[in-house]
Amino acid sequence: MATVESIPVAPPNEYYEIRAIPGKGYGCFALKAIKRGTRILADDPLLVVPMANYMQRDIQEAFEKLSPEQKAQYFTLHSGHGQDARKWPSRIHESVAEQERQRIQEQHQARIGKEPTLISIFQINCMEMDQGAAVFPHAARFNHNCNPNACFTWNSAIGKETIHAMSDISSGEEVTISYCDMVHDKKLRSWELKHYGFVCDCRACGEDEDDESTFAYQSATRRFRLQELERETRFLRGSRLECGAREEGFVKKLLEMAALHQQEGDYTARLATVFLDMALVCEFNKDIRMAALTAAKAVQVKKDCQGADFAEYAKYAAVLARLNAKLAERKA
Repeated sequence: MATVESIPVAPPNEYYEIRAIPGKGYGCFALKAIKRGTRILADDPLLVVPMANYMQRDIQEAFEKLSPEQKAQYFTLHSGHGQDARKWPSRIHESVAEQERQRIQEQHQARIGKEPTLISIFQINCMEMDQGAAVFPHAARFNHNCNPNACFTWNSAIGKETIHAMSDISSGEEVTISYCDMVHDKKLRSWELKHYGFVCDCRACGEDEDDESTFAYQSATRRFRLQELERETRFLRGSRLECGAREEGFVKKLLEMAALHQQEGDYTARLATVFLDMALVCEFNKDIRMAALTAAKAVQVKKDCQGADFAEYAKYAAVLARLNAKLAERKA
């Protein structure tokens, strides 16, 4: 997302450039064909706020630590100010604690204000970082799509925000990320994106969800089913995965989840986790061949969406190595 006062420029790289989009500001476009799994960007944080429930004073304190050049760079980023106050709730429920009430009021005033402020820029450009959030000046330039071709993640091992291609991207195609959860339905996505000050017109949002011939209908159907499957499997995964392994039909549900994520283009860490769970369940049930196959898929997706230098990648690779060793023992 870019400011109206400056023409943004991408950092030196071989993958993308920033171009103007008529009526929409700027976007990041592929300079050449980009393969799935390519790390398009590894970006250093510009401004860091080390807590999730930040206040205006926290942003101000972090801003004061920046150099004059960094402060100027911060104000080249898009701001979420100028929104219509009538489109937002007019009061805060009395049960909300005082500090949270102040935080909501600060963000609301920044949102409906007439000028860019530290908080109006921060709240629509920040990304999660450890226990807090940060603004990454180059990652912030990537536009949203509800079915993006790239994904972002904070890589604590290298101290950078990374963006990876989730699908093969053609030369000249815009590189997009999703600002909201890819499983959420249109109504919830619209509310989440409202905070950024725009209405999404991607295929999943712009087409008629009631028309079975449209992509929007197919996407909505997949997302609805994914939400159902997540509810059905929520308490049978993670630390309770062995309980899931004993439940009839559990693997079929994981297989369906994996298929739906892939059909939706969601090659994020969520898909990697589904494949890893499938591998561990198959291992528990002594199907080592299938366990190794699904573990290999988990490792590949994990590498593609976050990188082999991502801290959690080693855990995935270790599971695959263990299963391959078991498979080799059986063949010996």
